[in-house]
Amino acid sequence: MSAELQAWPLWLTSPLALLGAGLLLAQVLGLLLAARGLPRLYGAVASGLLLGVSGAGLIDAAVATQFQELFNAATALVLFEVGRKMDLAWLWRSRRQGASLLLACLLRGTVVWALLAACGLRAGEAGFMAAILSASSPIIHSSMVADARASGVTVFAGANLVGLGNVLALLALAPSIAWLRTQVDTETAGYGAELVKQLGRLAWGAAIALLCYGLYALATRLSRARAHLRPGMLLAALLMDLGLCSVSAASALLSLLLMGVLLRNAEKRDNVFQAELRTGQDIGYALLFMLSASLVQVEQLWHWQTLLVALTVFAARVAVTRLALAPATAWGRRKKPALALSMYSLVSFGSLMVDNSMAGYPGLSEPAQQIMAALLALNVLLAPGLTWYGLHLAGENHEEELHE
Repeated sequence: MSAELQAWPLWLTSPLALLGAGLLLAQVLGLLLAARGLPRLYGAVASGLLLGVSGAGLIDAAVATQFQELFNAATALVLFEVGRKMDLAWLWRSRRQGASLLLACLLRGTVVWALLAACGLRAGEAGFMAAILSASSPIIHSSMVADARASGVTVFAGANLVGLGNVLALLALAPSIAWLRTQVDTETAGYGAELVKQLGRLAWGAAIALLCYGLYALATRLSRARAHLRPGMLLAALLMDLGLCSVSAASALLSLLLMGVLLRNAEKRDNVFQAELRTGQDIGYALLFMLSASLVQVEQLWHWQTLLVALTVFAARVAVTRLALAPATAWGRRKKPALALSMYSLVSFGSLMVDNSMAGYPGLSEPAQQIMAALLALNVLLAPGLTWYGLHLAGENHEEELHE
């Protein structure tokens, strides 16, 4: 037997081979689940759990870090799509509906802050966590909408609520991160200076979005590119946006959302970006789900006190979302609970930051870290299914079209 054959297990040390094996397993498991009427992307969750830190341990934080840029690129496409689906004119014209969505975001943050403070967390760290938990995951919502081939008023309202919630969460994070950093880093110049730094990240993100969108608009007009040729140019502009945000520590989430908002609300020409990248998006969703699940620490769910707090937070978020939708008149009695349930998911700090320039949870105590770990574990395990069920409850899923 040759030395090469004797050393065949060395493929386990190749991050790229592990990633490919994980994606292949995710696709196989996903198709088996879809054949039984279950969300296909749970195959990626199962693959991540089997290969990740709670399973075989082949994919851990060190391996995931090597694919940070790939993770960022996949996240960038999702965030751009979220921004592209935000209809600012509708949010303003609808008045009562738009106000209900805004109220849902504010109530979620307020109630979560009160719950966490009641559990003994410091006001500052409770505020930091509440800012994150006021938003829903754009990755989970977008992927479940794509998985269920859903469309309708609930999907439309949900997309606007996801975008609005992420922007508000990012704005709320600026003062909370500044406060936490002044508590744990004695070398900071003070709260005011740190707040200006955080607000500067947001301003630079917005400026980069305007620059990259302007270059995209100029290039497509100078070249007179037709609709079917513009997706490639748009993708190039998105990569420029993400790269500039990465090297300047600007807010990539705000920048990429703004790119989508500009395409939806400022661009008057037809675009076929969604149709051209459907296969790439499906692979991107599987990659994001698998990497997220691979880092889930299931053992965090064995501590019943932490699990109880996490479940209470999730239940409270759904309940106050439903309460905030009560004044709205555009959605029926069945649509409102369906919309609230489809907003069950929470966004992670890593997705809000997009890049790894602000990794981790700065200044959180050990109990707060445990609660966040339990929340993220439940988010990966339960949120996709409940979001998918909410779309079914609203009657806006169209998976049967796949079999026609």
